[in-house]
Amino acid sequence: MLWQADKLKAESKTMLRLAVPAVIAQLAQMSMGTIDTVMSGNLNTESLAAISIANNLVVPLIILVLGILMALNPMVSHAMGAQQTERVADYLRQGIYVAIALTIPCILIIPQADFAMDIIGVEPTIRPIVSEYLSALSWGLLSLNLFLALRFVNEGLFSTDAIMFISLGAIPINIGLNTIFMYGHFGIPAMGAVGLGYATSIVWTLMTITLALYTIKAKKYADINFLSGVHWPSWTIIKSILKLAVPMSMTLFLEVLLFASVGLLIGRYAIDMIASHQIALNVASVIYMVPVGLSIAVTARVGHAAGRHNLTHIKRSAYLGIIFAVVFSVLMTLILVLLPRQIVSIYTQEVAVIDMTIKLLWIASVFLIVDSVQVITASALRGLHDTFVPMLIAALSYWLVGFSTGYYLAENLGLMAEGYWYGFVSGLTCSAF
Repeated sequence: MLWQADKLKAESKTMLRLAVPAVIAQLAQMSMGTIDTVMSGNLNTESLAAISIANNLVVPLIILVLGILMALNPMVSHAMGAQQTERVADYLRQGIYVAIALTIPCILIIPQADFAMDIIGVEPTIRPIVSEYLSALSWGLLSLNLFLALRFVNEGLFSTDAIMFISLGAIPINIGLNTIFMYGHFGIPAMGAVGLGYATSIVWTLMTITLALYTIKAKKYADINFLSGVHWPSWTIIKSILKLAVPMSMTLFLEVLLFASVGLLIGRYAIDMIASHQIALNVASVIYMVPVGLSIAVTARVGHAAGRHNLTHIKRSAYLGIIFAVVFSVLMTLILVLLPRQIVSIYTQEVAVIDMTIKLLWIASVFLIVDSVQVITASALRGLHDTFVPMLIAALSYWLVGFSTGYYLAENLGLMAEGYWYGFVSGLTCSAF
């Protein structure tokens, strides 16, 4: 029975046991970016602007890689459900080859940042900082990609606690290394904002080494022989990974591109409106991390059930994920509606910015609910290895509906930032339903 009480209770416990560490890990990893932003801002405005631009240039690349390697989660969980344990080690090995291969174009693209800055029209005074920061960051890209491969395999094996502890442990290390490289300590020259790139690269490397050791040594993986001799690339397995992964990657990229494009368009408006957009987006992003963490658990649980051909379990996991995500989002919506001024006051005391941000948060309270449904349903489809349809839905919903609506309301009707946020609502609602 789908709604059998004891089955629902057991599945709820399992899902939350996976989701809670995943949520904490997501927030911890997000906080490292926030820390870099704050510390660069403490240097000077130019450093803050440079780091912001650099991140806008490199994040789409990272998202594309993340989306491809994310396929390892449902593939591993499906193999475990089908009791094909030997496939798990194969997926990790071939996933590592994919991670290495994806690093090469990333490293080749990063030096082209000057060309991108010419198009955007970045101030000449901060261009050297952007270029040098990206160069420093490129040293850690291989480590980051390997970490993502290891992370998604562990998530597919229902292991999210190790990733949580590693991510939390990385925060103080990141702060310490930022301080050393930015201001110069222990014989290391002061590098300013560029030092943040080297610090991040080192942190990514340490996280990768730690997660690799855990994956190899963990007793619960004793029956998975990750180190059984030399294994060369298997084009059959790599092709199966890419077949599932490329649509996933494009779906994520289309969503990130939507928000990035809107951010650039809003950047033409008054400073108060730009600040309001950034604050509201940050608040919404923090809240969004909870449905994202739940989606990781849903993908793994649905994939495992699909491997066992258990349709009832598939439905139960998907429905529970939606219920948890919607309940949380409704609670957050109530908080945003009832206490918006208190939330925004954490970021700024400027009255004009606060008033504008409150309007955007009220709009966000609508799309947070529908987006929570969208992210869970998409994750359930990933667990079923259905990624092409979600990509088409994303392309049509985010761009044909969301961006077009937002642009018309903002530019033709003069709603400006509010218009683009109404566009978010229309696009994400269309995607969810």
